[in-house]
Amino acid sequence: MVKKSGWPVNGTASEAYERYIVPAWMGEWAQLLVDSARIDIGNKVLDVACGTGVVARKAARLIGADGKVAGLDADKAMLIAAKQFAEKEDIYPIEWYHSDAISMPFGKNEYDVVLCQQGLQFFPDRLAALQEMFRVMVPNGRIAISIWRSLDRCPFLAVLADVIGTYLGAHLTTGFHASCSLFDREEIRDMLSSTGFHDNYIRLESRVARYPSLEEFLSGYLSVFPFIVAKIVEMADEERVKMFSEINRSLQVYVDDYGLAAPMESHIIIANK
Repeated sequence: MVKKSGWPVNGTASEAYERYIVPAWMGEWAQLLVDSARIDIGNKVLDVACGTGVVARKAARLIGADGKVAGLDADKAMLIAAKQFAEKEDIYPIEWYHSDAISMPFGKNEYDVVLCQQGLQFFPDRLAALQEMFRVMVPNGRIAISIWRSLDRCPFLAVLADVIGTYLGAHLTTGFHASCSLFDREEIRDMLSSTGFHDNYIRLESRVARYPSLEEFLSGYLSVFPFIVAKIVEMADEERVKMFSEINRSLQVYVDDYGLAAPMESHIIIANK
């Protein structure tokens, strides 16, 4: 951890993601997604928008020697970090691909299972991304996707969007809003059906994001977003203290004797080709 102008910056975005967000909530959600996908030994699995590879690593533990896992992401820095994190855990082999989700470097019918944790809502062309996932799946293959519900169902994100928007500008909060922008179940169902998926099931799941210290988690979480970090560093100390005090006050209802305890709701979508 380093300090810039009195505010702690917790390493690179990928390091902060693994250190804070994965243990607080994404690790648990990743396990739920992988379990929901019913991955078998020998399966070929693709993790789309893999980020630091938490889903790919969990899938790789299930496939045995004859299986295959690939992680794909448009962020090259995240892919480099994902490879390092997998090697650190002695998880081999995972293949890593630098690509967007609408022009994947794979042939038709390559993967038994396609996973996408909290990525679909960010794609500029969601339907095209689903069509590409459909293309690379084998007949009778399975897709498992997670998508956050509306912002009011993810209050940690809602508070950050509100307070950071007030102090630093709404243009810096588009990521928080985008995270929760695809919450309509019928819209999701229609996209799946129009792509050609069948046996589409959408399940509502709720988990509690936990971290021992709210203050430490806030610093770590925001370190994932360099463009926000840059603006926080530029703030006058007094204004920065004011902003974080307001965030802390707003989140106190989601703090218990063990630290941060913020509810998060997501849809888990399972469909077959």
